[in-house]
Amino acid sequence: MPNYYLVFSDIHEAAPSDPIEFADLHHAYLAVCASIPGIAQELLIERKDPLAASCVIADDKGRNLMTVPFTDVLSPSEWRPTKARRRPHGWPRSARSRDDLALASFRRMFGPVDAGCVLMTPEMHIVEMNRFGARHSHVDPEAIRGRSIYGIFADLHGAPKANFTKFMSLAQAGAASQITDLPYLVLDAEGQTTNGWWNARTWPIFDDDENLLGFVEWAEPFTAPTRGGRTKVTVAQKSV
Repeated sequence: MPNYYLVFSDIHEAAPSDPIEFADLHHAYLAVCASIPGIAQELLIERKDPLAASCVIADDKGRNLMTVPFTDVLSPSEWRPTKARRRPHGWPRSARSRDDLALASFRRMFGPVDAGCVLMTPEMHIVEMNRFGARHSHVDPEAIRGRSIYGIFADLHGAPKANFTKFMSLAQAGAASQITDLPYLVLDAEGQTTNGWWNARTWPIFDDDENLLGFVEWAEPFTAPTRGGRTKVTVAQKSV
């Protein structure tokens, strides 16, 4: 069987793997797809963006035969194991089955991440907060379950409210939005509630038929601003 080399971006400085034997390029592609969810978890724990990563499959002559973006596997979501396992299903599904599908994906991908992550429905209601978020949040995860994200941040006013609304509205429109230096309450080193800043980003989660399942919000609190206290909302690396 021929040898193939796998080069993952953002992993070990993109060093090529040892030669791996596969029957053909198709089997090499399936093996890459099967490995992506585990590597994506490692990237999330390292606070890197798995949706920006990719893998190049090369032959023993150094020729790049195929590039596999992680989005082939991770989006549209269910964070499915491989593209080859896609199965058609009817739509619309019930809200309960939709939320259960999104929740299983959320727990698998974002449960172990060392950052606060929240799963929301397409209507922006809280489904679940991951373990890190539950330990470090100034709110009770059970108390906010089922509540609107807008209701939780109802005490925002003026420019912070306008920026937060823009941030969440972009997410509802299907964009991977990001906000930096949003002034709000955080926990200090002693576990006391104090004024601080939040950086956050969202990922829309889709099923195989491009139907929206919900949103994941990744949020990190800071007691000092990261960009001078000037709130900024961005999408796909561009200011909006």
